[in-house]
Amino acid sequence: MKAVLAGVLMVFCAHATAQKRVPQQKITAQGTFFLPTALNNRMFTVLTSPLGEGELSVQFPLWKGLGLGVGGKVMGWDLKNNAFSQLDTHGDAGRWTGFLKVQYARYTGAITFYEAAVRVGYSGWTWDCSTCAEARKQGAMHLGGSFGYYVHASKNLAFGILLGYEADAARFTPDLLCLDDFPGYEGMTGPYRFFTVGLGFSTRFEKDLEDRW
Repeated sequence: MKAVLAGVLMVFCAHATAQKRVPQQKITAQGTFFLPTALNNRMFTVLTSPLGEGELSVQFPLWKGLGLGVGGKVMGWDLKNNAFSQLDTHGDAGRWTGFLKVQYARYTGAITFYEAAVRVGYSGWTWDCSTCAEARKQGAMHLGGSFGYYVHASKNLAFGILLGYEADAARFTPDLLCLDDFPGYEGMTGPYRFFTVGLGFSTRFEKDLEDRW
C-alpha cells in the first residue's frame, strides 16, 4: 500500500513539475514561407506558376492564449508564355498584403505548441504581362486562416509547419492582361482562393536567464 501511495505521489509531483515547465505566452515575431495552390480557378492555374509567399508578423499576448498581431506578406507568380497557342503571355504577377491577426496559441508541452489564427486585411495585386503596355493593378479585402504546430529548437526559437486558406474579394479577369477574353478558356475564371502549406519560425522576446526546462 505504501508503495502504491508513493508511486501516485511521484506521478503527481512529476505532473506538477511538467506543468510548471510550460512557458508563458510572450511577445513573438514570426516568419513563414508558404507554397500557395489556387483553388477553383482553372484559368489562373493554367496561366501561372507559383514562386512562393513570404510572411512576417509581430504578436502580442492578451489573455489565456488569445492575442493580437500585425504583419504583412508578399506572394509571387510567374506567367507562362505558352498558355495560349498564338499569344505570348510572359511576365509575372505579385501581391502584397497588410493584415491584422487574431490568434490562439497553446503549449502542449515544455517545447511544443500549436497556433490557430485568423487574418483580416487588404491586398494589392500587380499584373505585369507582355500583352499590356503597362502593369495593371487591383486591390481587394483579404481574409485568411491558418493552423500551425511548432517545436522549440532553443529557449526563444521554434520552428513549425503551417496549413492555411486565403481569399481576396476580387476575381482574375481577362482585362488584367489587356484581353477581351481568355481564348479557349471562357468562363473558367474565378475569385482568388488559395490553399497554403508553409514552414515557419517563431521567436519569443524573453530573457535567456529564464529557466524554461
